Order: sequence, then structure tokens, then C-alpha cells
Amino acid sequence: MEGLKNPNGRFDDRQDLLSRIEKYERKVIPSYEGKVHELTHKLRNRPSICTSVSCIDVSKRIGDFEKDSKMNPELDKIRSELKRAEEVIREKDNEIEAKNKELREMTNMIQKMAATFNTEMSKQEILIRELNDEVVDLRGQIRVAIRVRDYEKDGSNFEITSDNEVKFQQNGQSNVFEFENVFKPTTNQPQVFNEIKELIMCALHGKNVSLIAFGPTSSGKTYTMRGDEENEGVIPRAINFMLEHSRHDLATIGWQYSFVASFIEVYNDEVFDLLDEKKKIKITGEAVTSNKIPIKGMRDVNHLLQLADAQRSVASTACNLHSSRSHAIFQIYIDGVNKSGETIKCSLKLVDLAGSERAKESGAQGEQFKELTKINQSLSTLKKCIRAQKNKDTHVPYRDSKLTILLRDSLGAGSSKTMFIAHVNPNDVCETDRTLKFTSDLRSTRIGKATVQTGQ
Repeated sequence: MEGLKNPNGRFDDRQDLLSRIEKYERKVIPSYEGKVHELTHKLRNRPSICTSVSCIDVSKRIGDFEKDSKMNPELDKIRSELKRAEEVIREKDNEIEAKNKELREMTNMIQKMAATFNTEMSKQEILIRELNDEVVDLRGQIRVAIRVRDYEKDGSNFEITSDNEVKFQQNGQSNVFEFENVFKPTTNQPQVFNEIKELIMCALHGKNVSLIAFGPTSSGKTYTMRGDEENEGVIPRAINFMLEHSRHDLATIGWQYSFVASFIEVYNDEVFDLLDEKKKIKITGEAVTSNKIPIKGMRDVNHLLQLADAQRSVASTACNLHSSRSHAIFQIYIDGVNKSGETIKCSLKLVDLAGSERAKESGAQGEQFKELTKINQSLSTLKKCIRAQKNKDTHVPYRDSKLTILLRDSLGAGSSKTMFIAHVNPNDVCETDRTLKFTSDLRSTRIGKATVQTGQ
């Protein structure tokens, strides 16, 4: 059929075919049908041949008849092509409908599988929460790890005997101290975080969590918590872990989270906001009003940490050329809501305590001596609070120090999962002895089981 097909003998597409068929139905076919009708009419009304009809008229009529007769095969051909085209269109429509039906069935199957998957994921997430809590609780509500700075091993009275024990000799007596983890001098930053991330996970499950680094000056506390440009510490790793886990694993089961952070320091027993030009903060009762910055990505975290680093109080002493002279408390406030209606509202505290020093060794004088005194006093109060909890005393002296007021929820007055990371430099025998003895008190202290915080 001329004009109905492209040069290759095929229709371009269904719309092209329909357009061409419409053209022939509108113009060509009516023309042929009109001529057929006219010829039929002439034949029916044809007069009998008589002497009044000339031979010329008869010849003309016969010629017209023969001409119109030749058109009939072409018209039949067009009709046949149209019929075949209609059959092709019906076949294509049937194929399309079959494909659409198959697609609908596959879509329904995928939706059912997704619903089943989400249900199973929710069950698994609840189970993981319970197992994670059991693991943490079995290790004691106050967990204690120790990180050992590199030291001269020859002739040392300090020895790492396993992944969970160290042995220390003092005054001819050898004592073994147990820990959740012993981080050796060769342990790197990722390995340290890998051992504590289950505790960070508890915060995403709605529990208040505190991670506290303590130990003498120059033992590596700030390095563990903050890290450096090449080796990120616990603070940036913890935030990145929560952002990634909340946006992927927990998001698939209907959770949405928001995070804001504050960063304060306790310097000379006064509280200052490191995110608000180091403004002094008043503590009203147990409430602290500080500047809070939303965290949506690691760029926000890096900006926040740089801002705090520029404000934190540091000084050079005989024990440490870059000694932190304040206790730094980085706190992340977590709000979570699930599509089921479940909510959580809790916080994660990451604390870098100032290092204890002895005045004689540090060479502190004047303002530095005052700083040293305040640091040691606040750390002494912290130890008193731990021992009071251990002994189940009716009174715990939280209010004797700004530091312990701020940490009271982490030390037994509230609901929290708490972990201390003790830091030691075995070359300093006296401070190592004090630190190890304090860890024994910590591991013997029960502060109660943490509960989910819903904010209601």
C-alpha cells in the first residue's frame, strides 16, 4: 500500500499507522467508493441498446466500465491492508495489556515483599536492641577500659597480660586489674572506636549514654576523644556513626532522627560555652542553658569542633606542653520518631576531663597553680561521688563541684549507660597507681539500669 509504509516497508509506530489509515479513510477510499457507486448506478439504469444509440456512446460506456472495474482490485487491496493493519494493532494491544498485567502483578509482589521485609527488620531491630542492652548490662553499668601510652618496658613494673588485664607492681606487691578492654600502645583510633560503638548504639535506641576519658596529664585523653587531622577521635567518629546508621539501617524501619550539639567547659569551677564566644553560663538547679547547633552532616561537626578548639583553655606546663586546663563536655541531643508513633529523646555525653597533676612536678605557679588546684579538687569530688555510689551512701556530694553537677546523671543520679576510658603513662608510676586504684572503684559501682527516654 503506497504511502502507508516507510521506505523500509514498515510502519514507524502505531500512531504513524493510525494517522495514515485515517488519511486513506478520509480521502482515498471515499473517492473510490464514489466511483464504484456511480458505476453501479449507471449499470442499473443502463437503457437497452437500440438503433437510437450510437456506436460512439456504447464504446464510451464500455471504456468507463472497464476503467472503473480496474479500480476495484486496488480498492480490495487497500481494504485487505487495512484489515491486516487492524489485526496487527489488536495483537500489539493484547501484548501491551499482557505486559501491563505482568507489571502490575510484579509490583504487587514487590510491595508485599517490602512490607514483609520491613516487618522482619523491625523485629530484628528490637531484638538487636535487647541483645545490645544485655551485653552492655552484663559488663556492668559503669564500664571501664584502659588505654596505655607507649612506655619503656625494660624494668617497668607495668605489664599488659591480656586483652582485659594489666599487672602492676608497687612496693613489692603485684596487683592484677581487669577491664572491659585494654587498648595497647599499638591500638589505633578505629580499633578503639570499634570496641565502644555498641555503647554509642544505645543512644540511638533511646538511652542516655556517657563516655568519659580520664587520667593524668599527658596520658593521651584529648587524643582519644578529639584526635588530630590524620587520626579522628571518638567525638567525630561517634557523630559520623550515628548520622550514617540513622539515615540507612534505622531509616529503613521507619525511624527519623534529628541531632543538635553543645560544647561547654568547666574551667576554675566555672562553666563556659565554647560555641558562644566562651560566655559564662549560670547553672540553675541542675539545668544548663547553652548554645546548641544543629548537626546535619560532618561539615557541621568539623565547624563546631574547630570553633570549640579555638576557645578551649590550654597551657604549657612542665608535664605537658599543650595541657588542657579545663574539663570539656560535648553533648549531642537526640530526637527520634518512628512511623509507628514511638519516640525517643535522649543524649550522648562525650567528656574529656582535664588531667590531674602534682604541683611539684608541674612547676605550676600563680594562675596555673590555681587552675591545677581547681582541676584536682573537681576530680577529687568525682572520685568521692563514685565511692559514695559504690558504698550506697544516702548522700552523694554531686553539688560540691560544677563538674559533678553536670555529670550527675552519668554517675547514678539519672538514667545513663556510662563508660570510663582510663589513660595511663606507665613511665609515671605514682599517677599510674592512682589511676588504676580509681578504676577498681569504678568497676565496683552500680548506678542502676538505664531506661529508654521518650521525652514524655
